[in-house]
Amino acid sequence: MDGQMLGLDDMYLFRSIVDCNGLSGAARQLSIPRSTVSRRIADLEKRLGAQLFLRNAREFTLTNFGAECYTHCARLAVQADRVLAMAERARKTPVGTLHVVCPPVLAAMLLDGIAVEFAEASPEVRLHLEETASIYDPRTVRADLVIYPAFGDLPDSSLVARKLFTSPYQLVAHPDLLRARPIETPEDLKSVRCLGLGGRGSEWRWVLKRGREQVTHRFDPVFSSTLPTGLLQAVQRGFGVASLPVYLCAAELRAGRLAPVLPEWKPTPVKFYAIYPSSGSLTAATRNFLDLLVKRLPEVLRERPESLLFLG
Repeated sequence: MDGQMLGLDDMYLFRSIVDCNGLSGAARQLSIPRSTVSRRIADLEKRLGAQLFLRNAREFTLTNFGAECYTHCARLAVQADRVLAMAERARKTPVGTLHVVCPPVLAAMLLDGIAVEFAEASPEVRLHLEETASIYDPRTVRADLVIYPAFGDLPDSSLVARKLFTSPYQLVAHPDLLRARPIETPEDLKSVRCLGLGGRGSEWRWVLKRGREQVTHRFDPVFSSTLPTGLLQAVQRGFGVASLPVYLCAAELRAGRLAPVLPEWKPTPVKFYAIYPSSGSLTAATRNFLDLLVKRLPEVLRERPESLLFLG
């Protein structure tokens, strides 16, 4: 066989020939020309280096080698049929495993409840919700579904990206810091410590917009984190100014424990996407989880008006 694996299709064909007692019967059952059946079996025998059955116009007779091969081919075909049936169930019925990757803060605020609801409704699915704080490239993450936050354009990819919602950000600081160093213009940010959200080696800058005006503030952070919750704690201690998601600091702003900085200047919002392989390869579990996510997110967001998240 020169190291080549025999095609499973040809093994199926050989089994059909035996079960149908000849080439003609197999051709009729499979709806393919008899000449095609004959050519493919001849190619299979050539690869095997042995004859599978005796050519005889009156009767169909397996050789000893052919009879032994039929036993193995039939067994392989049964196993393959089971795999195909399992794949068909996975496409139509939520079964098997489902691996979803998402940021931990978003999971705690919005997705955990939806994930539990899905798990309760799909007892045959083993759902694993991976809440990771690391900075990752959605093209390299091995998961069925990735909830990905993006401040800019998504990387070019063969994956499908479905936008879920947009989360606005706000510059915030401790009131004591602003009393000591009032910040009235973006230029005043140069006189205070700025905290960075992102991974090591990020390009530290805030792009701020006010109507049609836009300014970019570049800074060297005295403290940075991949988690906005880490920056929130630093801001609460008066350590500096940070750009934080509004849903995370809304309660602190309402209570007066934090204060908005340059409230008329808006940092770049983050857009959350559901990223997954092409829709044709989605399992039923992935598809149902995504459908539930799209359905329930507006309801969850309406229950949290302070978050100021918006869809679309």
